Amino acid sequence: MTRAPLPAVLFDAADTLLELTPAFPELLSTSWLGAEGAPSAQDVREALWAIGAEGHWPDDEADPAARLTMWTEFFQDALRRAGGADSHPAALRAARYALDPANYRLYPDVLPCLDALRAAGHQLALVSNFDGWLREILAAHRLTDRFDEIVISSEVGFEKPRPEIFDLTCRRLRRPPGDCVFIGDSLVVDVDGARDAGMHPLLIDRYARFPDHPGPRITSFETLVDLVAHLPLALPEDAR
Repeated sequence: MTRAPLPAVLFDAADTLLELTPAFPELLSTSWLGAEGAPSAQDVREALWAIGAEGHWPDDEADPAARLTMWTEFFQDALRRAGGADSHPAALRAARYALDPANYRLYPDVLPCLDALRAAGHQLALVSNFDGWLREILAAHRLTDRFDEIVISSEVGFEKPRPEIFDLTCRRLRRPPGDCVFIGDSLVVDVDGARDAGMHPLLIDRYARFPDHPGPRITSFETLVDLVAHLPLALPEDAR
């Protein structure tokens, strides 16, 4: 009897595999920006969630100067919403920090998980809404060679949750969507987008934002290797 191939495992990047450190909420808080920051990291976090829900995160931008301007305006809006100072200098300082690849770190469970998935025989891909400088971050953290395919929205012209970016990744992997698990931290962009494209979505909820999420959900990659070996996904209690 021929065994079905193991599913391909596709990952989001930011807040799934890696994060800015300090993360955005701390970066814009008073503790980091001083008097020009927002009152607390939690205020910033809630402001960023609201901006994300409205779809107002910065778009892809290849030109570095335009990218800096866009992120400065984004951070200035976040500071205002969080009750902080309406400070262009503070927002510019935060934007310069956020756009420096050296200021990103991997979550500690990422490399062991990717290596274990690879050793088990899974195809791996990364699908991210990001500018091309994501490749600098991936290279700095020895991630590039761990993926069979890397698909970045700014390079292919489609952003998640549009189905085209998921379909393109499947074609490159030569796998049907039903053979793919997609792991990301956004309910709309990652979970809904992957499901609508015919994949098996899995929410990675590292900061316990969505404890009542009705679908498959994990808070770390410690259980991921065993979980994705079989489709459809089914979560044991200890994986929640």
